Amino acid sequence: LFHPPFLEIIDYCYLRTFTHIMAATPGPLGLTAMAVARILQLPLWGTYHTALPQYAQYLTEDPMIVQLMWKYMVWFYNQMDFVFVPSRSTAEELQQRGVNGDKLRIFPRGVDLQLFHPTKRNGFLESRFQVRDETKLLYVGRVSKEKNLEILVRVFKSLIQDHSGIHLVVVGEGPYLEEMQQELAGTPCTFTGYLQGEDLAAAYASCDLFLFPSTTDTFGNVVLEAQASGIPVIVTDCGGPQENLIPGKTGLVIR
Repeated sequence: LFHPPFLEIIDYCYLRTFTHIMAATPGPLGLTAMAVARILQLPLWGTYHTALPQYAQYLTEDPMIVQLMWKYMVWFYNQMDFVFVPSRSTAEELQQRGVNGDKLRIFPRGVDLQLFHPTKRNGFLESRFQVRDETKLLYVGRVSKEKNLEILVRVFKSLIQDHSGIHLVVVGEGPYLEEMQQELAGTPCTFTGYLQGEDLAAAYASCDLFLFPSTTDTFGNVVLEAQASGIPVIVTDCGGPQENLIPGKTGLVIR
């Protein structure tokens, strides 16, 4: 069982005369950060960037665990002086759940516009994975059920029954990967595994449409990366990704 070296951490912060403490997660390190801030009488800031209660819902399907998770999250973030969140929808959800709205600050993110760019469309998928000149649908992210990928599987299977020349490209790894590969066996689908840097940028720009079915993401950096790469996006109307596009112009928001 991991536990942070509390005495070493408080000694480190004291000797270097830290002026603020930031808790990046609500786990053991976050609780340690809270204790250090109290003992040293320092301002305590927090960041909320992972929808842990929603993940618990997907992984356990136990409403009691989800309820307990929310109670803990609300208590934890109400201990902060400020809580930085990546999207308006995340701020609204936390406030509705009971986090003091005066503490919430929206702090969005950005992407590297030199790395993710339409000029990176270079035949990468054809040369590396033998994906030919077809309409390429792309998903990038953790391959896990909480990303709502089961609905992507169903939609893609339905789509290829009525339309030819469509290929799904899945970039990433995760616990649902093997099952998803089995579900899509025999279909025009390519799993690239984990990609980064220039390979990731080329994969984005070499596709035609980005699909992000997640309903639990608080921001969705991949949505910005896809648009920076010159391809439109389709996202759900839940969570932060819907705030990262211009509906009807750079993408679509669907139920």
